[in-house]
Amino acid sequence: MSFGKEYIQNELKKIDDALCEHLKLYLIGGGNMSLLGLKDATKDMDVILNKEKELYVLRNALLRCGYVEKLLPQYQKMGSKLVMENRDGFRWDVFIKTVCHSLVLSPGMIKRCIEMDFDFENLRIFLISKEDMFLFKGVTERERDLEDMHLLFLQGLDFEVIKEEIKWQSENSDTAWIAYLFQRLLKLKEEYGIVVPDIDEIEKMAEEDAAISLILEKLSCKSYTVGELAKDIQQDKNWIEYLLRKLEGKGKIERKGDIITRKL
Repeated sequence: MSFGKEYIQNELKKIDDALCEHLKLYLIGGGNMSLLGLKDATKDMDVILNKEKELYVLRNALLRCGYVEKLLPQYQKMGSKLVMENRDGFRWDVFIKTVCHSLVLSPGMIKRCIEMDFDFENLRIFLISKEDMFLFKGVTERERDLEDMHLLFLQGLDFEVIKEEIKWQSENSDTAWIAYLFQRLLKLKEEYGIVVPDIDEIEKMAEEDAAISLILEKLSCKSYTVGELAKDIQQDKNWIEYLLRKLEGKGKIERKGDIITRKL
């Protein structure tokens, strides 16, 4: 069963009435798209909280509104910290800061948000941008998220914003997620005939992201020289040196002579 804009707004009003303190919610999924009028209905509300303590505030409000907690392995795999559902089957999937153990609610995402003009007392609702929603949906395994990526693409997206956000996320995370995003973009092309602008540049970022993750994994086990790493990973020595300089600049590794170790 799916739920439209009016139903979502009514549920948000109930949550506002049930809250005992102020709370900010960042909507990243179908609820966002429904409120923007980009789709008629959604099955659930995917939301991000910026602080862990806010989870208990939201959970208590949902309980007061008749929601019950659900244990769904597929959402735990995505890194969801709380799943709650009401009698109608309307579900809340709640994340804290990070989605799918990869994408973080970044300062840039928060800056690009639109705040909904609801007459609420305690609840503030922020809709992340279409570009950022495209990225969040690009790191999940749900088939309907690929459909939503197609719909968002048709609305027109600023891929310069998307590329800058990918770069920020890559520089501030140790998780190799860009390679997965790239595969989703290829599937988008395969199923919908969409060619994402600058796909070659994103592919290059994905390759670097995957290689850096592998380098850090190797260095977690033992120390290496550049030559040993290049041989072990079966990549060009100069390229490995380039990636190591990036890691050194981020304070992830250190060198003592020719020996490279990971900073823990």
